[in-house]
Amino acid sequence: MEFNTSNLVRVLNALMDADIKYEMNGMVGKVRNLAGTEPDEIHQLDCSGFVEYVIFKSTVHNVNMPSGSRRQRSFIERGHTEVDYASNAPLIDNTVRVGFRDAEHEGHGKERHRTKAGHVWLVVNGTTFESTSRGGRRKGPKCFEWSARTRQADHFFTLGPAPNFAASYAFLALQQNGFSWLE
Repeated sequence: MEFNTSNLVRVLNALMDADIKYEMNGMVGKVRNLAGTEPDEIHQLDCSGFVEYVIFKSTVHNVNMPSGSRRQRSFIERGHTEVDYASNAPLIDNTVRVGFRDAEHEGHGKERHRTKAGHVWLVVNGTTFESTSRGGRRKGPKCFEWSARTRQADHFFTLGPAPNFAASYAFLALQQNGFSWLE
C-alpha cells in the first residue's frame, strides 16, 4: 500500500482528538460513506471501522478494505507477508503495519459461541492507533505503546511506508500547541 503521509497524520490526529465512542454493533461502528465523511462527523467506531476509514483516507489510491477484522485480515493476507510482531512493531521506521487478534470461541456446532471478539489495530513507529473499549467506552480512538498488544497479536503485517511520518506528526503537535514558523 502507498500512503500519503500528510493525510495519514491528519486523519489519525483528527480521530484521536474527536469525541468518538467505541461501538461494536453491526454497522453502527462503521463509516458508511468513506469518501464523503470527515472525522468530526464520526460519532461511533469499532476497531475494524477505524482501520477501514484510516486506510481509505490515507492511502494514495483510497484502498477500500472490507468491514470486520476477519475479512480485513483475509484481504491483507492476499497481498502482504506476515511478520513477527515483537520484532517489527517497535521499529521507528515510518512504516504502517496492522495487527490482528483472532476471535475466541467455545463449544461445537450449534452450541458454538464467540467468547471474545477479534480485534484489529494499526502500528506506526512503535505506537498503536486503534478504536477500542480498553480504558473505558467513553472514547474509542486511542494510542498505546506497541507492547500493550504483544500477547494479542495473532497476525501482523507490514502495509507500507509513510515517509516522514515521525516529523510530520511532531510538526502537527507543535502547530496545535501554538508554534508557528512565522513568529
